[in-house]
Amino acid sequence: MSRIKGPPAGLIIRSKLAVPPLAERLVERPRLNQLFSKLINQNRVVWVAATAGSGKTTAVVQAATAWGGPMAWLTLDGTDAAPGRLLIYLEAAIAAHVPDAAGLASSALTARIPHPEVAGLLAESVGDEDLLLVLDGLENFVGSYEALEVIGAVVRYAPVGLKVVLLTRVDLPIDLSALAGVDRVATIGEEDLAFTPEEAAGALVEAGITDIDASSAVEATGGWVTGVLFEAWHSRLHISGTGGEADPLHGYLALQILAKLVPEEREFLVVTSLLDEVTPTRAAALGQSNAGSLLVRLRSHHLPVSWISGTYRMRCHPRFREYLVTCLERRGPAEVQAMRRAYGDLLVSEGHLEEAVEQFLAAEELDLAVDAAEVVVGDVLDRLDFVVAEKWLGRLAPPGSSGSRRLGPAALMLSVAREDYRKGVSIADDLQANGVREDLARSSPRGGAIMAWCYWHLDRLDDMRTVIDVAPSSPEVDAVRYLLSLASRQGATGAYPAPVLSGGPLDALVMRVHYAHGKLREVSKMPDSPWAAAVSAPWRIGALRATGRLTEALELYRSTDAGHWAPAWMHGIVGPELMIDLEDTEEAQRVLAEGQGLVRASGSIVFDWLNRLIEAKFELRLNHAPVAALALLEQVESAGGRHYDFIAEALDTWKGLALLLSRPDAGDAVVVLRRAVKSMTEANRILDLPAAAIYLAEAEWRQGDPTKSDEAADQAMVAARIQESNHQILLALADFQAVLTRRLDSEEFTDSPWHELGQALMARGVKAGLNEHPVIILSEFGRIVITVAGQEVKPRIAKSLKLMAYLAAVPGHRASREDLLSALFDGQSDESARAYLRQAAHRLREALPAGIGPIFTGNTLGFTTPVILDSESTRFEAFIAKAARLRGQGRLEALLKALAIADRGEYLPGLDSSWATQRRERFEEQAVQARLQAAQMAFTAQQYRQAEQLAEQVVAHDPYKESAWRILMRIASATGNEDGVVASYRRCKAALNELGITPSDSTQQMFQRLRR
Repeated sequence: MSRIKGPPAGLIIRSKLAVPPLAERLVERPRLNQLFSKLINQNRVVWVAATAGSGKTTAVVQAATAWGGPMAWLTLDGTDAAPGRLLIYLEAAIAAHVPDAAGLASSALTARIPHPEVAGLLAESVGDEDLLLVLDGLENFVGSYEALEVIGAVVRYAPVGLKVVLLTRVDLPIDLSALAGVDRVATIGEEDLAFTPEEAAGALVEAGITDIDASSAVEATGGWVTGVLFEAWHSRLHISGTGGEADPLHGYLALQILAKLVPEEREFLVVTSLLDEVTPTRAAALGQSNAGSLLVRLRSHHLPVSWISGTYRMRCHPRFREYLVTCLERRGPAEVQAMRRAYGDLLVSEGHLEEAVEQFLAAEELDLAVDAAEVVVGDVLDRLDFVVAEKWLGRLAPPGSSGSRRLGPAALMLSVAREDYRKGVSIADDLQANGVREDLARSSPRGGAIMAWCYWHLDRLDDMRTVIDVAPSSPEVDAVRYLLSLASRQGATGAYPAPVLSGGPLDALVMRVHYAHGKLREVSKMPDSPWAAAVSAPWRIGALRATGRLTEALELYRSTDAGHWAPAWMHGIVGPELMIDLEDTEEAQRVLAEGQGLVRASGSIVFDWLNRLIEAKFELRLNHAPVAALALLEQVESAGGRHYDFIAEALDTWKGLALLLSRPDAGDAVVVLRRAVKSMTEANRILDLPAAAIYLAEAEWRQGDPTKSDEAADQAMVAARIQESNHQILLALADFQAVLTRRLDSEEFTDSPWHELGQALMARGVKAGLNEHPVIILSEFGRIVITVAGQEVKPRIAKSLKLMAYLAAVPGHRASREDLLSALFDGQSDESARAYLRQAAHRLREALPAGIGPIFTGNTLGFTTPVILDSESTRFEAFIAKAARLRGQGRLEALLKALAIADRGEYLPGLDSSWATQRRERFEEQAVQARLQAAQMAFTAQQYRQAEQLAEQVVAHDPYKESAWRILMRIASATGNEDGVVASYRRCKAALNELGITPSDSTQQMFQRLRR
């Protein structure tokens, strides 16, 4: 156990957040103050790029102070290149002025939200407040693209009141114009910061230098501030403001600065150069016993340092400090390491353990580094700085070392975070080889739980149980014990009870097991633990899919960072299964191929089995290839898949379906499906139970046992009720519609749950039971027509047609008398309206085949016998919904099918009730949006003629729709028709002129861009 006590939560180095102190003798530069104030007021971002010693920091401090608004300052160094650490410090800087930002980054990082998104949340937290955020020292991020991405996100999402000033010595690969807007970024460089002769004269006087001609100094140095103030131009080694990083500056500092000090003072400066801020106490910790008197003496010298007003706290100019550190590093390794160890001890005493680890590593004091790392590495992992953790573990936890045991939980957490279960097992096996695996499990429940988790993935259940048996009870251990329920049917007996969510990281594992058991309500909820909310996103997507909320599932899937948390599960299992349910063959194939590589990299045998099971499902559902599916299922079985009961159940379910689809005889299918349903029922694992039970119902019927067939169908219905969704049962019924037809025939009443399933299946385009039940087809666009058995039905009064349209639009095709009067008679409920309604219902029954027309039962009008009512409006909305779930050509085709219906004419022509008007307006708006989307997609697919036709139809309906005009301009440009670009723009301008407005900035900018 670490000998170091953990620091208080949220401990940071406060001096990094302090506005740098100004020199006590300082010349005012109103020119720069005015320039900065102007640029800050007019721009979102001010980029200050100039060499070291050019006065960047001093100028910004002066100007920002003169600006007068609240200012958050953050001085950056190399350790801040870790993006998670950078965000913690950004939070601290902003929260000092914006209370809403406090804890925001910390909790978001704990929730595994990607670093750039966290930066955006921080920026947006400023809201309507005014705040100047200054980030000084961006040159430390050269090559650190993740850190630059964080800075870019702050700029991108900065609200109007947040102004950002960035200070750097070097150019960096960050496109501020693209992030903030080309007209919202200002740049200040060497020439702006350079002293004018007048400013130089004032600065020299303030510094007590009276024997130098200011104009000559400015001419010789190019106005470089440090060069003027410290007479660098007198030296033959002097460099101007364009070369402040070169070695000649070091030569000048040695000859003109340090050489003028006594040895004791020089030694003090060199030794304390490790400190960002030198105080008597901190210097004493580095062995400087007379630190106080030395600081007093140094203050009397003219040095490139800043003094905190009224104290003896000193900060060296960055370039001066760099030179002093270089001097220190030239000393013997033993002396340098001793100094770094002393600095590490100081940092530990101050609670800055992460910085201490780096110093101990540099000092080769690995035991001390382990002491500090053991306490703080969890925080590093929580903020997703995996590169830092990986570096530490590589140095401090080699196999067989004491560090491997003490840092074992962190190494295991990193393996799981990287989704590298093979690595996790390797770590656990190394611990076992050294006889300390069980010791770690006893001392660290989290470490033991993660070892067990990794063993589970590699089909090593005995090792998993061994580790769990010695680990003390804890939420983490309870979570992995619950995981064992997937390998056994004992879940129903309470051997592996579901643990209560604890708010810890292994809550995510509990959510995964909930999903596999089909506890979809629990999985669909957002967990209280932010960590679990993020890492359980794949399982929440799965739950949304399993309950038929496909659009929500697709939106969450597309919004999730593909390279972030659990990519193997996300793209190897969740993604392809979602695409299968969406019937998107092309996307399912693509995601499957992507996921297979990720699954192999994870080393998880269980993931590999699941991936092959999903591929078999793909062959069955989309390719209709049961033979190919059986081959894949055989691979899983021969690889040991039946070691886990939940895998065995899936094997039997999909094997049963494949056998039913490929063979008329159901003898083999009924055996495996009975086994699957029995196992699922005993283990209370119901994720796929609705499907398995429907397949079993079909198999039992083929075997000549209608009673068992009905029992299996009832099991499917019960499981669907528990899931609170009909999605799974509907998918299975679409494969075997006869199961539904037989149940409909046996139902006494027409409002049974099975009839609801029949209507839902019809809405999906599946003609369940067409031979057994009459189908009423209702045309509503252009004209209202009822068709039965291919023949048009013509009621004697038009109101009967409108009555049928209303019944087609309401759930269950049943409505109360009051609702009918409200919709068809605009709320009139007098006796005349009631009589007319009765007459409309009578004439509708009269026109339809005998026995199938709607009748009033009490106060409700509905059909007394099973019918299938297929309306154009239902199909229109189904195509729109399907398009929202698809991409590419599939989405375009769905949109075009919806538009083909809408193009037949007005919805319910001649019906002017408020109900009909509202639906008509909704369908018209949906059609306009669908046409616009289709035009955009056709343009993207380079189907320019179709895109043009669609866009022209949009502007014909709504000439003020600028997005359609922009598509027409882009089409003209893409086809080389420059005159067409101009013509489309002029038509747009003329249309908008009718409203007294002009085209938007985006339209005008596109026009100018396309004309170039």
